[in-house]
Amino acid sequence: MTIPVSIEQLPQALPRFASATLITKADPYVKLLTVDPRVEGGAVVVEGIHNSTRENVARDPHVTLVWQPLVRHGWTLIVDGTGQVRGDRLIVTLESGMLHRPSAHEDGPEWVWPQQGV
Repeated sequence: MTIPVSIEQLPQALPRFASATLITKADPYVKLLTVDPRVEGGAVVVEGIHNSTRENVARDPHVTLVWQPLVRHGWTLIVDGTGQVRGDRLIVTLESGMLHRPSAHEDGPEWVWPQQGV
């Protein structure tokens, strides 16, 4: 079960999650870092990145951010994008965003977007 999420919808989704996991490619494995991203100027911004993140993104700019559900059988928020390092910030241009949960978890809460203008 998947619900697409655009960069415009991301600020509405983020308050329903805690910290994210930033995944970068580090040969031969991947590197995981707990982060608190925000949306700014049409991109996802991660503050205070580590040197290893900087090096990994220089080698391969493809990154993934994963927000795990806060409730049993809830939705996972996944963002794939291209990262660019600017100082101690990682700026991620969204390529794909989605809310996902396996069909075996369909007994979890439904996803409802907040109504606009309410």
